[in-house]
Amino acid sequence: MFQSILFLMFFHFSYEYIKYDTGLFLGFDYESASFNCQNGFSKTSVIQFSGTFENIPQVFIYIEKIDWSQAQLEFSLSITTITTISFTITTSCANNRIYRNQIRWFALDDRRIEVLNNFNMVNPDDKTFSIQNPNASYGFMTITSIHYAGPIDFTLTMNSITPNSATIGITKIAGKFSNLKQIGYQVVVGVEEAFINLGLKSPTGAFSSDILPIQQNRWFFIPLQGLNYNNNNNIRIRAILTTTQSTIQYTYGTWDQSETPNRHSQIWVAYQFTNSYKALECFSIRTSRKHLPNLSIVPPIYFELVSLNAIYTSSGNYNYIVNKSIMPLYMIIQSTCPNGKKIQADFNKCNSCSVQKSYSFTFNCFSQMNYIGFFPKFKQAFQQYNQLKINLQSSSLEIIQVLYDQKITEQIIVKVQIVDQ
Repeated sequence: MFQSILFLMFFHFSYEYIKYDTGLFLGFDYESASFNCQNGFSKTSVIQFSGTFENIPQVFIYIEKIDWSQAQLEFSLSITTITTISFTITTSCANNRIYRNQIRWFALDDRRIEVLNNFNMVNPDDKTFSIQNPNASYGFMTITSIHYAGPIDFTLTMNSITPNSATIGITKIAGKFSNLKQIGYQVVVGVEEAFINLGLKSPTGAFSSDILPIQQNRWFFIPLQGLNYNNNNNIRIRAILTTTQSTIQYTYGTWDQSETPNRHSQIWVAYQFTNSYKALECFSIRTSRKHLPNLSIVPPIYFELVSLNAIYTSSGNYNYIVNKSIMPLYMIIQSTCPNGKKIQADFNKCNSCSVQKSYSFTFNCFSQMNYIGFFPKFKQAFQQYNQLKINLQSSSLEIIQVLYDQKITEQIIVKVQIVDQ
Protein backbone atom coordinates (compact mmCIF):
# COMPACT_ATOMS: atom_id res chain seq x y z
CA MET A 1 0.00 0.00 0.00
CA PHE A 2 2.79 2.41 0.98
CA GLN A 3 4.66 1.64 -2.28
CA SER A 4 1.49 2.34 -4.30
CA ILE A 5 1.09 5.75 -2.63
CA LEU A 6 4.75 6.58 -3.35
CA PHE A 7 4.27 5.59 -7.02
CA LEU A 8 1.18 7.78 -7.38
CA MET A 9 2.98 10.74 -5.78
CA PHE A 10 5.99 10.27 -8.06
CA PHE A 11 3.78 10.00 -11.15
CA HIS A 12 1.89 13.18 -10.21
CA PHE A 13 5.01 15.28 -9.63
CA SER A 14 7.08 13.91 -12.50
CA TYR A 15 4.42 14.18 -15.22
CA GLU A 16 5.08 17.08 -17.58
CA TYR A 17 2.71 18.52 -20.13
CA ILE A 18 3.98 19.57 -23.54
CA LYS A 19 3.53 23.21 -24.59
CA TYR A 20 4.12 22.84 -28.33
CA ASP A 21 4.44 20.16 -31.00
CA THR A 22 4.85 19.80 -34.77
CA GLY A 23 4.94 17.12 -37.42
CA LEU A 24 4.46 16.16 -41.07
CA PHE A 25 1.26 14.27 -41.96
CA LEU A 26 1.44 12.06 -45.08
CA GLY A 27 -1.97 10.43 -44.86
CA PHE A 28 -3.36 12.54 -47.70
CA ASP A 29 -0.68 11.49 -50.19
CA TYR A 30 -1.32 8.65 -52.64
CA GLU A 31 2.29 7.37 -52.34
CA SER A 32 2.17 7.09 -48.56
CA ALA A 33 -1.34 5.85 -47.86
CA SER A 34 -4.47 4.41 -49.43
CA PHE A 35 -5.54 7.76 -50.79
CA ASN A 36 -7.53 7.92 -54.02
CA CYS A 37 -9.15 11.30 -53.53
CA GLN A 38 -11.61 11.86 -56.38
CA ASN A 39 -15.30 11.49 -57.28
CA GLY A 40 -16.70 11.82 -53.78
CA PHE A 41 -13.89 10.08 -51.87
CA SER A 42 -13.41 11.24 -48.25
CA LYS A 43 -11.02 10.36 -45.49
CA THR A 44 -10.72 11.22 -41.81
CA SER A 45 -7.49 10.82 -39.84
CA VAL A 46 -6.57 11.27 -36.20
CA ILE A 47 -3.11 12.76 -35.66
CA GLN A 48 -1.56 12.06 -32.27
CA PHE A 49 0.59 14.60 -30.47
CA SER A 50 3.97 13.52 -29.11
CA GLY A 51 2.69 14.02 -25.57
CA THR A 52 -0.25 15.48 -23.64
CA PHE A 53 -1.09 19.17 -23.51
CA GLU A 54 -2.47 20.64 -20.30
CA ASN A 55 -5.04 22.63 -22.29
CA ILE A 56 -6.52 22.08 -25.75
CA PRO A 57 -3.91 23.61 -28.07
CA GLN A 58 -4.41 25.67 -31.18
CA VAL A 59 -3.53 23.85 -34.40
CA PHE A 60 -2.53 25.44 -37.69
CA ILE A 61 -1.09 23.99 -40.89
CA TYR A 62 0.45 24.62 -44.25
CA ILE A 63 0.49 22.23 -47.23
CA GLU A 64 4.14 21.41 -47.86
CA LYS A 65 3.67 19.31 -51.00
CA ILE A 66 0.79 19.82 -53.47
CA ASP A 67 -0.30 17.83 -56.52
CA TRP A 68 -3.75 18.89 -57.73
CA SER A 69 -5.40 17.97 -61.05
CA GLN A 70 -6.59 20.41 -63.68
CA ALA A 71 -10.07 21.90 -63.41
CA GLN A 72 -12.59 21.08 -62.53
CA LEU A 73 -11.07 20.30 -59.13
CA GLU A 74 -12.68 20.53 -55.71
CA PHE A 75 -11.48 19.37 -52.34
CA SER A 76 -12.45 20.35 -48.82
CA LEU A 77 -10.34 20.05 -45.67
CA SER A 78 -11.24 20.72 -42.06
CA ILE A 79 -9.76 20.26 -38.62
CA THR A 80 -12.88 18.96 -36.91
CA THR A 81 -11.77 18.11 -33.37
CA ILE A 82 -8.83 19.06 -31.16
CA THR A 83 -8.14 17.41 -27.79
CA THR A 84 -5.15 17.47 -25.45
CA ILE A 85 -3.70 14.34 -27.10
CA SER A 86 -4.68 14.56 -30.79
CA PHE A 87 -6.55 16.36 -33.52
CA THR A 88 -8.85 15.07 -36.26
CA ILE A 89 -8.56 16.19 -39.87
CA THR A 90 -11.02 15.40 -42.67
CA THR A 91 -10.79 15.83 -46.43
CA SER A 92 -13.02 15.00 -49.41
CA CYS A 93 -12.72 15.32 -53.18
CA ALA A 94 -15.73 15.99 -55.41
CA ASN A 95 -14.41 15.32 -58.93
CA ASN A 96 -10.87 15.34 -60.37
CA ARG A 97 -8.09 13.81 -58.35
CA ILE A 98 -6.02 15.21 -55.52
CA TYR A 99 -2.77 13.26 -55.61
CA ARG A 100 -0.93 14.92 -52.75
CA ASN A 101 -1.57 17.15 -49.79
CA GLN A 102 1.37 16.69 -47.44
CA ILE A 103 0.52 18.69 -44.36
CA ARG A 104 2.99 20.30 -41.99
CA TRP A 105 1.12 20.88 -38.71
CA PHE A 106 1.84 22.90 -35.58
CA ALA A 107 0.16 22.76 -32.17
CA LEU A 108 0.66 25.40 -29.49
CA ASP A 109 -0.76 25.83 -26.00
CA ASP A 110 -0.35 29.60 -25.71
CA ARG A 111 -2.98 32.33 -25.93
CA ARG A 112 -0.60 34.95 -27.27
CA ILE A 113 -1.39 33.31 -30.62
CA GLU A 114 -4.96 32.80 -31.86
CA VAL A 115 -6.09 30.66 -34.81
CA LEU A 116 -9.21 31.68 -36.77
CA ASN A 117 -10.57 28.99 -39.09
CA ASN A 118 -12.40 29.63 -42.34
CA PHE A 119 -12.53 26.14 -43.80
CA ASN A 120 -14.15 25.52 -47.20
CA MET A 121 -15.66 28.96 -47.89
CA VAL A 122 -18.07 28.68 -50.83
CA ASN A 123 -18.39 31.84 -52.99
CA PRO A 124 -15.15 33.37 -51.70
CA ASP A 125 -15.21 36.99 -50.60
CA ASP A 126 -13.65 39.32 -48.04
CA LYS A 127 -14.40 38.31 -44.47
CA THR A 128 -14.07 39.89 -41.02
CA PHE A 129 -13.22 37.73 -38.00
CA SER A 130 -13.62 38.53 -34.32
CA ILE A 131 -10.42 38.41 -32.25
CA GLN A 132 -10.34 37.55 -28.56
CA ASN A 133 -6.90 38.90 -27.69
CA PRO A 134 -6.77 42.69 -28.14
CA ASN A 135 -2.97 42.53 -28.37
CA ALA A 136 -3.04 40.12 -31.31
CA SER A 137 -2.29 42.86 -33.83
CA TYR A 138 -0.18 40.88 -36.34
CA GLY A 139 -1.02 37.89 -38.49
CA PHE A 140 -0.96 35.86 -41.68
CA MET A 141 -3.13 33.46 -43.71
CA THR A 142 -2.53 29.89 -44.88
CA ILE A 143 -4.62 28.17 -47.58
CA THR A 144 -6.12 24.81 -46.63
CA SER A 145 -8.52 23.91 -49.49
CA ILE A 146 -9.77 25.04 -52.90
CA HIS A 147 -12.31 24.53 -55.70
CA TYR A 148 -11.51 25.92 -59.16
CA ALA A 149 -13.29 25.51 -62.47
CA GLY A 150 -10.70 27.10 -64.78
CA PRO A 151 -7.76 29.55 -64.67
CA ILE A 152 -7.43 31.43 -61.36
CA ASP A 153 -5.39 34.36 -60.11
CA PHE A 154 -5.87 35.51 -56.50
CA THR A 155 -4.08 36.43 -53.28
CA LEU A 156 -5.31 36.45 -49.69
CA THR A 157 -4.39 39.69 -47.91
CA MET A 158 -4.67 41.07 -44.39
CA ASN A 159 -6.73 44.19 -45.13
CA SER A 160 -6.93 45.38 -41.54
CA ILE A 161 -6.45 44.24 -37.97
CA THR A 162 -7.78 45.97 -34.85
CA PRO A 163 -7.93 45.04 -31.15
CA ASN A 164 -11.14 43.07 -31.77
CA SER A 165 -11.23 42.06 -35.44
CA ALA A 166 -9.25 41.10 -38.54
CA THR A 167 -10.45 41.55 -42.11
CA ILE A 168 -9.10 39.25 -44.81
CA GLY A 169 -9.37 40.31 -48.42
CA ILE A 170 -9.10 38.31 -51.63
CA THR A 171 -8.05 39.85 -54.94
CA LYS A 172 -10.65 39.59 -57.67
CA ILE A 173 -9.19 39.46 -61.19
CA ALA A 174 -11.83 39.92 -63.88
CA GLY A 175 -12.38 36.79 -65.96
CA LYS A 176 -10.63 34.55 -63.41
CA PHE A 177 -12.20 35.20 -60.04
CA SER A 178 -15.46 33.60 -61.14
CA ASN A 179 -13.52 30.33 -61.58
CA LEU A 180 -12.65 30.27 -57.87
CA LYS A 181 -15.65 28.53 -56.35
CA GLN A 182 -14.35 27.76 -52.86
CA ILE A 183 -11.33 28.61 -50.74
CA GLY A 184 -10.43 27.43 -47.25
CA TYR A 185 -7.83 29.03 -45.04
CA GLN A 186 -6.71 29.71 -41.50
CA VAL A 187 -5.85 33.12 -40.10
CA VAL A 188 -3.13 33.07 -37.43
CA VAL A 189 -2.92 36.24 -35.35
CA GLY A 190 -0.68 37.04 -32.43
CA VAL A 191 1.15 39.58 -30.32
CA GLU A 192 4.08 41.50 -31.76
CA GLU A 193 6.61 38.96 -30.48
CA ALA A 194 4.74 36.06 -32.10
CA PHE A 195 5.92 36.48 -35.71
CA ILE A 196 8.91 37.55 -37.73
CA ASN A 197 7.42 38.05 -41.19
CA LEU A 198 10.03 38.14 -43.95
CA GLY A 199 7.46 39.15 -46.52
CA LEU A 200 5.41 37.81 -49.41
CA LYS A 201 7.21 36.01 -52.24
CA SER A 202 5.65 35.82 -55.73
CA PRO A 203 7.72 33.39 -57.82
CA THR A 204 6.71 32.70 -61.41
CA GLY A 205 9.34 29.99 -61.86
CA ALA A 206 11.58 27.80 -59.74
CA PHE A 207 12.25 29.56 -56.43
CA SER A 208 15.16 29.27 -54.01
CA SER A 209 15.11 31.30 -50.84
CA ASP A 210 17.99 33.23 -49.36
CA ILE A 211 20.03 31.46 -46.71
CA LEU A 212 18.19 32.49 -43.55
CA PRO A 213 19.57 32.53 -40.01
CA ILE A 214 17.63 30.19 -37.72
CA GLN A 215 15.57 32.04 -35.11
CA GLN A 216 15.69 30.46 -31.67
CA ASN A 217 12.46 29.05 -30.22
CA ARG A 218 10.58 29.62 -33.48
CA TRP A 219 9.14 27.45 -36.23
CA PHE A 220 9.74 28.26 -39.90
CA PHE A 221 6.37 28.50 -41.63
CA ILE A 222 5.72 28.80 -45.41
CA PRO A 223 2.02 29.52 -45.92
CA LEU A 224 0.55 29.51 -49.42
CA GLN A 225 -1.49 32.71 -49.89
CA GLY A 226 -2.32 32.78 -53.58
CA LEU A 227 -2.02 31.22 -57.04
CA ASN A 228 -1.78 32.36 -60.66
CA TYR A 229 -2.79 29.18 -62.46
CA ASN A 230 -3.52 28.80 -66.19
CA ASN A 231 -5.16 25.34 -65.95
CA ASN A 232 -2.74 23.74 -68.44
CA ASN A 233 -1.09 21.23 -66.09
CA ASN A 234 -1.50 19.98 -62.55
CA ILE A 235 -0.72 22.40 -59.74
CA ARG A 236 2.52 21.00 -58.34
CA ILE A 237 4.37 22.74 -55.51
CA ARG A 238 6.70 21.28 -52.91
CA ALA A 239 8.89 22.85 -50.30
CA ILE A 240 12.29 21.24 -49.74
CA LEU A 241 14.07 22.58 -46.67
CA THR A 242 17.83 22.38 -46.10
CA THR A 243 19.03 23.16 -42.60
CA THR A 244 22.35 23.51 -40.82
CA GLN A 245 22.96 24.21 -37.17
CA SER A 246 22.53 27.94 -37.77
CA THR A 247 20.73 28.42 -41.12
CA ILE A 248 17.77 27.30 -43.18
CA GLN A 249 17.10 27.51 -46.92
CA TYR A 250 14.32 26.11 -49.06
CA THR A 251 13.28 25.59 -52.67
CA TYR A 252 9.64 26.05 -53.59
CA GLY A 253 8.32 24.77 -56.90
CA THR A 254 7.44 21.85 -59.13
CA TRP A 255 9.14 18.49 -59.70
CA ASP A 256 7.45 17.82 -63.04
CA GLN A 257 6.16 19.88 -65.98
CA SER A 258 5.83 23.67 -65.62
CA GLU A 259 5.93 25.79 -62.48
CA THR A 260 2.73 27.15 -60.95
CA PRO A 261 3.17 30.87 -60.18
CA ASN A 262 2.26 31.37 -56.54
CA ARG A 263 2.37 33.72 -53.59
CA HIS A 264 3.71 32.48 -50.29
CA SER A 265 5.20 34.02 -47.16
CA GLN A 266 8.24 33.30 -45.01
CA ILE A 267 7.36 33.52 -41.33
CA TRP A 268 9.10 32.61 -38.10
CA VAL A 269 6.43 31.67 -35.53
CA ALA A 270 7.32 31.75 -31.83
CA TYR A 271 6.55 28.72 -29.70
CA GLN A 272 8.27 30.21 -26.64
CA PHE A 273 7.84 33.82 -25.55
CA THR A 274 9.85 36.40 -23.63
CA ASN A 275 7.15 38.96 -22.83
CA SER A 276 4.56 37.92 -20.27
CA TYR A 277 1.29 39.81 -20.09
CA LYS A 278 0.51 40.84 -16.50
CA ALA A 279 -2.23 42.86 -14.86
CA LEU A 280 -2.11 46.60 -14.38
CA GLU A 281 -0.38 47.64 -11.16
CA CYS A 282 -1.41 50.61 -9.03
CA PHE A 283 1.71 52.66 -8.36
CA SER A 284 0.06 55.74 -6.84
CA ILE A 285 -3.25 56.43 -5.14
CA ARG A 286 -4.84 59.43 -3.47
CA THR A 287 -7.97 59.31 -1.32
CA SER A 288 -10.43 61.94 -0.20
CA ARG A 289 -13.32 62.19 2.26
CA LYS A 290 -15.96 64.87 2.40
CA HIS A 291 -19.52 65.67 3.39
CA LEU A 292 -22.40 65.87 0.93
CA PRO A 293 -25.64 67.34 2.27
CA ASN A 294 -27.81 65.15 0.04
CA LEU A 295 -26.54 61.72 -1.07
CA SER A 296 -29.67 61.08 -3.13
CA ILE A 297 -28.52 63.42 -5.90
CA VAL A 298 -25.36 61.40 -6.69
CA PRO A 299 -25.02 57.79 -7.88
CA PRO A 300 -24.08 55.29 -5.17
CA ILE A 301 -20.78 54.64 -6.98
CA TYR A 302 -19.20 56.74 -9.75
CA PHE A 303 -16.44 55.31 -11.92
CA GLU A 304 -14.42 57.14 -14.59
CA LEU A 305 -11.53 56.21 -16.85
CA VAL A 306 -9.92 59.61 -17.01
CA SER A 307 -9.19 61.09 -20.49
CA LEU A 308 -11.14 58.27 -22.18
CA ASN A 309 -14.61 59.80 -21.85
CA ALA A 310 -15.70 56.58 -20.16
CA ILE A 311 -18.00 57.22 -17.19
CA TYR A 312 -20.12 54.59 -15.44
CA THR A 313 -22.85 55.36 -12.91
CA SER A 314 -25.58 52.78 -13.61
CA SER A 315 -25.55 49.19 -12.40
CA GLY A 316 -24.45 46.71 -15.03
CA ASN A 317 -21.63 44.71 -16.58
CA TYR A 318 -19.42 46.50 -19.09
CA ASN A 319 -16.38 45.75 -21.22
CA TYR A 320 -13.74 48.28 -22.19
CA ILE A 321 -10.47 47.93 -24.08
CA VAL A 322 -7.98 50.59 -23.04
CA ASN A 323 -5.74 51.69 -25.90
CA LYS A 324 -2.09 50.78 -25.44
CA SER A 325 -1.10 54.46 -25.82
CA ILE A 326 -2.92 55.31 -22.55
CA MET A 327 -0.27 54.93 -19.90
CA PRO A 328 -0.33 55.58 -17.04
CA LEU A 329 -4.04 54.86 -16.66
CA TYR A 330 -5.90 57.24 -14.33
CA MET A 331 -9.16 56.31 -12.62
CA ILE A 332 -11.65 58.18 -10.47
CA ILE A 333 -13.89 56.21 -8.10
CA GLN A 334 -16.31 58.01 -5.82
CA SER A 335 -18.65 56.23 -3.46
CA THR A 336 -21.41 57.27 -1.12
CA CYS A 337 -20.72 56.26 2.47
CA PRO A 338 -24.07 56.05 4.29
CA ASN A 339 -24.16 56.31 8.05
CA GLY A 340 -23.60 52.93 9.68
CA LYS A 341 -21.76 51.49 6.68
CA LYS A 342 -18.09 51.23 5.80
CA ILE A 343 -16.08 51.26 2.56
CA GLN A 344 -13.60 48.50 1.83
CA ALA A 345 -11.32 48.97 -1.18
CA ASP A 346 -8.43 47.01 -2.71
CA PHE A 347 -6.18 48.02 -5.64
CA ASN A 348 -3.73 45.62 -7.27
CA LYS A 349 -0.24 46.87 -6.44
CA CYS A 350 2.29 44.11 -7.14
CA ASN A 351 1.85 41.07 -9.37
CA SER A 352 5.09 39.43 -8.30
CA CYS A 353 4.75 39.96 -4.55
CA SER A 354 3.80 37.08 -2.26
CA VAL A 355 2.49 39.46 0.41
CA GLN A 356 1.19 43.03 0.34
CA LYS A 357 -0.05 42.55 -3.20
CA SER A 358 -2.67 45.31 -2.87
CA TYR A 359 -3.30 48.76 -1.50
CA SER A 360 -6.14 48.11 0.97
CA PHE A 361 -8.40 50.69 2.62
CA THR A 362 -11.26 50.63 5.11
CA PHE A 363 -13.26 53.77 5.90
CA ASN A 364 -16.06 53.84 8.47
CA CYS A 365 -18.97 56.03 7.38
CA PHE A 366 -20.61 58.72 9.48
CA SER A 367 -22.75 61.72 8.68
CA GLN A 368 -19.93 64.28 8.51
CA MET A 369 -17.82 62.15 6.12
CA ASN A 370 -20.26 60.45 3.79
CA TYR A 371 -18.52 60.60 0.39
CA ILE A 372 -15.24 58.78 -0.32
CA GLY A 373 -12.99 59.26 -3.34
CA PHE A 374 -10.17 57.09 -4.73
CA PHE A 375 -7.80 58.38 -7.41
CA PRO A 376 -5.47 55.54 -8.46
CA LYS A 377 -2.85 55.49 -11.23
CA PHE A 378 -1.89 52.24 -12.96
CA LYS A 379 1.10 51.16 -15.02
CA GLN A 380 2.66 48.03 -16.57
CA ALA A 381 5.98 46.80 -17.91
CA PHE A 382 5.38 47.51 -21.61
CA GLN A 383 2.73 48.98 -23.89
CA GLN A 384 -0.32 46.76 -24.39
CA TYR A 385 -4.05 46.93 -24.83
CA ASN A 386 -5.89 46.27 -21.57
CA GLN A 387 -9.24 44.48 -21.60
CA LEU A 388 -11.34 45.39 -18.57
CA LYS A 389 -14.57 43.82 -17.33
CA ILE A 390 -16.43 46.33 -15.17
CA ASN A 391 -19.08 45.07 -12.77
CA LEU A 392 -20.88 48.03 -11.19
CA GLN A 393 -23.66 47.51 -8.65
CA SER A 394 -25.34 49.84 -6.14
CA SER A 395 -23.00 48.72 -3.36
CA SER A 396 -19.90 47.48 -5.18
CA LEU A 397 -17.48 48.02 -8.03
CA GLU A 398 -15.24 45.26 -9.37
CA ILE A 399 -12.79 45.74 -12.24
CA ILE A 400 -11.34 42.56 -13.70
CA GLN A 401 -8.55 42.48 -16.26
CA VAL A 402 -8.62 39.68 -18.84
CA LEU A 403 -5.09 38.52 -19.64
CA TYR A 404 -3.98 36.54 -22.71
CA ASP A 405 -0.65 35.00 -21.84
CA GLN A 406 0.25 31.32 -21.90
CA LYS A 407 -3.26 30.87 -20.52
CA ILE A 408 -6.32 33.12 -20.44
CA THR A 409 -6.72 34.37 -16.88
CA GLU A 410 -8.76 37.01 -15.11
CA GLN A 411 -7.41 39.15 -12.29
CA ILE A 412 -9.22 41.64 -10.07
CA ILE A 413 -7.38 44.97 -10.12
CA VAL A 414 -10.00 47.09 -8.29
CA LYS A 415 -12.61 46.10 -5.73
CA VAL A 416 -14.72 48.59 -3.79
CA GLN A 417 -17.58 47.56 -1.51
CA ILE A 418 -20.12 49.31 0.69
CA VAL A 419 -20.72 46.94 3.62
CA ASP A 420 -22.14 46.99 7.15
CA GLN A 421 -19.86 48.11 9.96
